[in-house]
Amino acid sequence: MHVETELPHLVRLLDDDDPIVRKTLSERFADCQGDVSSELDRLGIHLPEEDRTRLSNLLAPGRRRQIRDQWVVPQQGLDEGGGDWESFELLLRLLSELLHDGTSLRSSLPDAIDRIADEAVLHNAQEDEQSLCEFLFGSGRFRGDKQGFYSPSNADLLWIIMNRKGNPIGLAVLAMLVGHRLDLTIGGCNFPAHFLAWITIEGNPHLVDCFGGGRIISVDDVRNNSAVLTPDSRRAIQSPCTMRDILLRILRNLHLAFTQHDRVDDVALAGDLILSLQGEQ
Repeated sequence: MHVETELPHLVRLLDDDDPIVRKTLSERFADCQGDVSSELDRLGIHLPEEDRTRLSNLLAPGRRRQIRDQWVVPQQGLDEGGGDWESFELLLRLLSELLHDGTSLRSSLPDAIDRIADEAVLHNAQEDEQSLCEFLFGSGRFRGDKQGFYSPSNADLLWIIMNRKGNPIGLAVLAMLVGHRLDLTIGGCNFPAHFLAWITIEGNPHLVDCFGGGRIISVDDVRNNSAVLTPDSRRAIQSPCTMRDILLRILRNLHLAFTQHDRVDDVALAGDLILSLQGEQ
């Protein structure tokens, strides 16, 4: 699309219900990469919320095509202890771009994480993993998204950063990425029903309930409470999970959320992304 010449004219037709017009708009915006937020901002075009929603829906096929084209699962790195942080963050960024509305201007995911890491340093929260988790969650800077727990938005890390709330796995992954920038080691615990972060305090493993205000839980205490542990729970607290485990859980949550919202095309996409990760195992 030649944005500068066509976009101002096309957006004027967003509320036109004529079938021929709707078909033309679908075809024209299908040629985009799923995001015209920069063009809208550069051209000074401000759309009402209803038109933004229509435009976002028209751009959705382009966003799905983009992630299919760029989603590459590395042959190695997602299962090792150190992890392939570059690939991990890239795949999370692609999910973030998929879930963006494509009409509102926002920064990139790496830049947003960098800013949080810089803020942590200003607050002297970079000394150890416990201090960082206290800065992020104990302070209330980021909190659990209790009302929108099952929303697809919780798979969008940039949405979590902008809204300062998220689900358990989204908040834990945010802590992991910020920690990595500060040379801190924060992992994930793939605990059933409630994902947790994994840190070490004075040589002993601990879990962090990022969703619950950063509450610290000794892994040994959990292991000793054998009466309430299921086999899956026992496996989860043996060691930090892999990046592949994390991506699979995010995608399975997303698949469920899309299913609940009857987003058929997105359900199929999430299913294919899940298979791409399983196929490398």
